[in-house]
Amino acid sequence: MGEDMSRREFVRLGAAVGIGVAAVAVTGCSPSQAKSPVETPSYEFGEVSGMAKKVLVGYATRTGSTVGVAEAIGRTLGERGFDVDVKPLREKPALDGYDACVLGSAINGGAWLPEAMSWAQSNGAGLAKMPVAAFCVHSMNGTDDAGQTRKRLAYLDAFRAIVKPVDEGFFLGKGPTADDSSLIERWAFKAFGGTAEGDARDWDKISAWAAETSL
Repeated sequence: MGEDMSRREFVRLGAAVGIGVAAVAVTGCSPSQAKSPVETPSYEFGEVSGMAKKVLVGYATRTGSTVGVAEAIGRTLGERGFDVDVKPLREKPALDGYDACVLGSAINGGAWLPEAMSWAQSNGAGLAKMPVAAFCVHSMNGTDDAGQTRKRLAYLDAFRAIVKPVDEGFFLGKGPTADDSSLIERWAFKAFGGTAEGDARDWDKISAWAAETSL
């Protein structure tokens, strides 16, 4: 499923609309999957060269769907000629040696994950000296409706207070399916702005954004 809501948030929403069940959270994984730690691998793309601009693609994920998005962005940037490192922000990668950054996070409770914001705040001075693009992976507020667009753009409000991104990307992640959620849970998900159905990651859109972003 998507990474926008936590278990507590979903249960509170369910209670607010009179759902008489203890709903499973729309967290991005089934209960059995939630027990296993999410892998957060690192990748390298492009050729190491003193002439190539070195780019850090830093990401934060809760359920794993953001990993693939970060990897796809890093691969495309490597094809553009950049020397790219894709790293999880929870490992607190050093900013030294990079010429530009692409930073992204899953959305939970309408905001980036805490480890992503903590890293950005700690590295704010360095980020202000280089081009920085930002992206979000979310399962809610994915339409062109004015209300959903406003909520989607607000995902980056806290980050924009640290540094103004040269580009912003908003990509749908994974939403609930009949295999991992009940009918009531899927109804509540849509009722509160859920737009991703199953794996809604649009790889062409993600790669196109990475191919065009200004670094």
